[in-house]
Amino acid sequence: MKAIQLRSPLNLSYVSTDTSFTSLELSIFINSDVTAIDTTTTPDYFLLGEPIGLRLDFEIAELIRSKNNYTYREDFYTRRDTATYVLVRAVLKDNSDEVISKQYNLIKVRDGYVERNDVQLLYSEIDTDPRNWSDNVNATIASGADDPFSGSDGYSIGNQPQDFTCRLVQTLQISGIYTLSCFFAQTNEIVLFGRDIANSIEVDLSDGSVFSVNGNVIAYDIFKVAGSYKISIVLTVVSGQSTFRISENVAEGDFNITIFNPTIIKGNLLNFTPREVLLQSNTTSFSSENISLKYMLDRKESIAYSTPQGNDLRALFIANPLSTSYLTRTFFNDSFFLIDTTLLTPQKIICETKYTPVKVSFINKFGVIQDLVFFKKRVDTFNTSQQDFKANILRNGTYLPHTGQKQIISKTANAEVKLNTGFYPQDFNEVFKQLVYSTSYWIDNEPAILKSTNFVFKTSVNDKLIDYAFDFEYANPDINDIR
Repeated sequence: MKAIQLRSPLNLSYVSTDTSFTSLELSIFINSDVTAIDTTTTPDYFLLGEPIGLRLDFEIAELIRSKNNYTYREDFYTRRDTATYVLVRAVLKDNSDEVISKQYNLIKVRDGYVERNDVQLLYSEIDTDPRNWSDNVNATIASGADDPFSGSDGYSIGNQPQDFTCRLVQTLQISGIYTLSCFFAQTNEIVLFGRDIANSIEVDLSDGSVFSVNGNVIAYDIFKVAGSYKISIVLTVVSGQSTFRISENVAEGDFNITIFNPTIIKGNLLNFTPREVLLQSNTTSFSSENISLKYMLDRKESIAYSTPQGNDLRALFIANPLSTSYLTRTFFNDSFFLIDTTLLTPQKIICETKYTPVKVSFINKFGVIQDLVFFKKRVDTFNTSQQDFKANILRNGTYLPHTGQKQIISKTANAEVKLNTGFYPQDFNEVFKQLVYSTSYWIDNEPAILKSTNFVFKTSVNDKLIDYAFDFEYANPDINDIR
């Protein structure tokens, strides 16, 4: 499933072929724990709309952002991912207030910024009710089955007769790259899911394991929700008629599955994990598993030598000015024995970093927490403001010489820090750009804000060594001024 980014519009589009389509009820459920989403409870947002020309669009990015506010959780820093889950339920109704159809979208959302002009549109090309599909061979279909979100919008599928292959097929006129998704209840069945047998994946619903990936399947994802698996595949659809298929793998015996909310949405909507989107390029995704961080620490390297006790190191150097190791030999009964090959051992000693490294974390454009190490000069400053008053220092007719007449009634204090990055390669310019664009920061896991507003790229051609300085202010005052 895709991790939607919310700094650009997120449009949900609903279209019906029923000419009596007159209203739509949209319920939005938001939770960081996908298993806690329950459609029988009150939604976080409830919207009503009327279609124009049998089509209705909703833009919900700002609604979701109002909930995804990065409040502290125990696993907030350790999981590195700020994402939360959103289930959107659309109920399409006719002019008699009868339900025409129900459509769901389960999406994972992050608050990373996106490139300009990037509009995200989610519109499913397929009817979520398999009873309306074009070709249901040997399939018995019953509505009202349990779905993964405590509702009853699933469909029970069985084969009849039992010794013939059960399959559900819908034919569509589409072309391009599409993501096919469907929820399957966990059961002891094996299903084929895709366009046809030659372009599909074979999945064991008992544990979510994949037996085979066939044809033009570009990628797949299996995500467990409660007692169901959301299976998603990305494949290339050629121009003309294309099919969407769910079937059993062999034509033998009984076959019973429960499905919920099949969708076909244009584009690659599979999720990236935080490790896959943490680093620096705006065109390539890097991870900590396939590259090493490149930066220079302010440290010195020296060479030291050690020898076994009792050996004269100075004499060895004089006798062997170009050697880094020394061999001792002896002869016994005209045979040569090597006694010690490590008499003189070179060792590299690395001095500790001159400045204490500081970890700066921020939400990058992919919506995950990224760390940068600042290891050069650090300057801490503290600003205070106060209110004072003149006090009466006479007590019962006695003058109090050690009590000042002017006294402070309240004081506030805020801490700021100026950090220097140290020398980074030019490749990291994109990371520093993302740092400036972000809205959420932490310095050694303590919340902060960035005061620097201007940023100019440095290059090795113009500036030789590349380093930056940033001014931060801690988000929490040093003296708590909330009473």
